[in-house]
Amino acid sequence: MHSSARYSLASSQARLAARVVFGLGTIIFLMLLAALMVQFFAPSSRWPSLLSSNAAALTLLAIAWHHTQRICQWRADIVDPPNPENALEDTPPPSWLYQRLGVLLTSDGPGLVMMAAIVMFIVLAGWGSHYVALDDGRLRWIAVGVIAAAIFITLVAERHLAATSREAWPEAQAIAPVLRLVMAVQCLSLPAFVFPTLNTALLINLPAVLVLLVALEFLLRGLFSLFMPPRAEGAERVYLAKSQLAAQLVWPPRPLLFLQHEIHQRFGIDLRQLWALRVLKRAFIPVMTIMAICGWLLTGFQQVATTQRGIYERFGKPVAVLPAGLHYGLPWPFGRVMLTENGQVHELAAGEEPDTAAEPLTSAEGNAPQSADRLWDAIHSFDKAQIIASQSDDQQSLQIINSDVRFMWRIGLSDDAALAATYRSNDLPALIRSTASQVLVHQFSSMTLEQLLGEQRNLLASQINRAVQQKLNALHSGVELLSTVVEAIHPPAGAADAFHGVQAAQISAQALVSRERGHAADLAASAQIEATTRQNQAQMNAADAVSTAQATAVRFAAQKQAAAQSGQVFIDELWFSQLRQTLGHSPLLIIDSRIGAVTPPTIDLRDFPTLNDAARRDAPAKPTQEPSR
Repeated sequence: MHSSARYSLASSQARLAARVVFGLGTIIFLMLLAALMVQFFAPSSRWPSLLSSNAAALTLLAIAWHHTQRICQWRADIVDPPNPENALEDTPPPSWLYQRLGVLLTSDGPGLVMMAAIVMFIVLAGWGSHYVALDDGRLRWIAVGVIAAAIFITLVAERHLAATSREAWPEAQAIAPVLRLVMAVQCLSLPAFVFPTLNTALLINLPAVLVLLVALEFLLRGLFSLFMPPRAEGAERVYLAKSQLAAQLVWPPRPLLFLQHEIHQRFGIDLRQLWALRVLKRAFIPVMTIMAICGWLLTGFQQVATTQRGIYERFGKPVAVLPAGLHYGLPWPFGRVMLTENGQVHELAAGEEPDTAAEPLTSAEGNAPQSADRLWDAIHSFDKAQIIASQSDDQQSLQIINSDVRFMWRIGLSDDAALAATYRSNDLPALIRSTASQVLVHQFSSMTLEQLLGEQRNLLASQINRAVQQKLNALHSGVELLSTVVEAIHPPAGAADAFHGVQAAQISAQALVSRERGHAADLAASAQIEATTRQNQAQMNAADAVSTAQATAVRFAAQKQAAAQSGQVFIDELWFSQLRQTLGHSPLLIIDSRIGAVTPPTIDLRDFPTLNDAARRDAPAKPTQEPSR
């Protein structure tokens, strides 16, 4: 018969633990329901995270009270066994497998594992990385009052259980650390309500981190309990829902006290009696102080890599630009070094989004990368839409094109450029991108698509580079543009085919016009040549006729004068001369004019054939020989 205090008080302790578990379960349910509703309507609010972390801490406390209730109920059953009249006397004994399965299911280990997993799920469900400011209203002060009242109640319960004798209630010493865990979570939740604009995710999630660590310890304890030897019949149940991490929440902190106690209990070694440890304990504070001072002085050493430059700040004011190497200055926080680039060249596309992932490098033997695609009918992520001028039917309008303009830039090599790039701009790529957008809008707004397509790319790139560099210099950005490349200028992908058709029609029309103009010019030239030829021929004939007439007139005048001076002699001489010219190449037959006294002299110019010609003409033709059949 057990007569100790823990057995005699077990019944009342079991009832108290059951009531506490029921009350905590109700509170946990309401808190999780409120967190779920807030999460549904305001996902970025800090209420779900704080409610989930506090509900998870109360769940750990409910687990501890539940295990206490089961152990106290077991003790109460030992003192006052239940009435066995309703038990069946003829029930056959269960099999070995059924007995082992029943022992596994009724043990505290699997239940602790399952509940610890649920607690971890609750914590992770309320975890967040971005929170908005809390509304400055009355509700947050109500939450502060509720948390303060809960801290007071938890503190009273913890002090009561911590003062309870181990003989009267052994589990009270294990529940007290979990109560301190709940108080720690509640205290860490207060700054999130007191300071509504404090949106640091680490501070808001810090209670969840603490609960998650203790839940992980519960999970490991439950898993390790499955490998423990079975409890002997009549032996007390082992209390598993205890946490050594929660036990460290004491003041002053004594993290080595547990290790010292365990070594003394398990191995019989009392570390307090070792002289070396006493000396180490006595010299620990001075040695650690000297080490901390030396470590603090070593923070004045700063190493600058060869690809970087260091801007040394003394009391928050930049005083020098340090080259690559090892440097020493004032220790932190009086002096520090801000690292910046030293000549590194970057490529930036004007139309590239800030959060675009870098394209992976492709193999030299593989396919071309996606960025090498310059077809107009494809949509490129690095293209930037621009509004340009347009003219249709003698009316001014607007048009949209896609351009791919890339900038090669770096931080200037001078000290002033390094200081300007570090302190005057928070995001240099964003500054270059916005400045380039302004320049491109101004540059393209007064040009049409035909002008842009026909413009020299090098000249256009140099103009853009010069304009962007002037704006960056005016902003004192410290950025140096090495080159600007206009990769592509084309209509949007959806209008590329239509633009190709328009271009083809324009080229065909221009070709037809040029061909017809050439044909007209050819006809005009031919007509001009023929007219010139005829004019020259007419002029030549006229000149020839005039010359002939003039010569005839001169000859007639000379012959008239000769006839006047010589008389019939000249006429006869002229007649014989003309007759000689006329008959110079004709066969002559001279007949004496005195044959016929009455007939005057006659010149017969007929051409009589010779005897050979007459014989040849009168000869019969040769008969034609018919081909033999």
